[in-house]
Amino acid sequence: RWCVTHRDLKFLKYEVWRAIQDGMIQSQDGMNAFDPSDQVYGPSIYSVNEQYIKPVTRDAGLMSWALMRNPEGLDCDLFISHA
Repeated sequence: RWCVTHRDLKFLKYEVWRAIQDGMIQSQDGMNAFDPSDQVYGPSIYSVNEQYIKPVTRDAGLMSWALMRNPEGLDCDLFISHA
């Protein structure tokens, strides 16, 4: 029941863009390097997880991002793993 909606993913995209603009997500050397001005290709999911998801969910009481967005949980009809 730890699922997200298409709307949640669109929200995440906006939040990641905002976090890049605010300097919360920064380019790193090596595989996680990205151009902050590039509107097509952004940071890897590993960078997003470490620099955005983990801090946000830690501040929300150490819950998953999916449950933070949908506290009652959702039925899942497609499963995609980020790592």
